[in-house]
Amino acid sequence: MRISLGRWISILYRYEHSYLEKELAGISISSGHLTFLLVLSHSQWLSQDELSFKTGMDKTTTSRVISSLLKLGYITRIRDLEDKRIKRISISEKGRELIPFLDKTVKLWTEALSLGFSEEEKNTANILLLRMAENASKFKAVDFEYPSFLGINY
Repeated sequence: MRISLGRWISILYRYEHSYLEKELAGISISSGHLTFLLVLSHSQWLSQDELSFKTGMDKTTTSRVISSLLKLGYITRIRDLEDKRIKRISISEKGRELIPFLDKTVKLWTEALSLGFSEEEKNTANILLLRMAENASKFKAVDFEYPSFLGINY
C-alpha cells in the first residue's frame, strides 16, 4: 500500500501541533497563534489581507486569531492613516518578548525533523516543500479543478 505525500505531511502536521501545544501551554497562546506572531515580528503594520497572505490563512481564520491576540495583548491594531477602512496590525512589546522563545521552539522542531540530514538534504527538503506549497496554492486558486490547474480548459 502506498501512502500519499499529503498523508505524510498530515502526520508531520499532527506531531508538530502536539509538540507546539506542549511547548506553548505555559504562555497562553496556541500553535495557531505562532505563525501570526512570527510573521508580525518581521513586518510592521500589516493589513489583515496582507497578514492572511503572508500566513497562508483564510480571512476568517486571520480575523479570529487577530481578535484572540488583541485580547491577550500580543498585538496592536490601528486605523490606516490614508485609508480609514483598513486596520493595521503590529506585534506589541509583550508579543515581541515572546519571539526568542518562539524562535527557539521552532528551531528545535526543525532540528528534530531533520536529525541525520546533511545540509544538502535539508536544503532539498525545503525547496521541495516550498514547491509543494506553491503548487497547492495554485491548485486551490482554480478551486481544485485539475484540468484548469494544468492550464487545460474544457
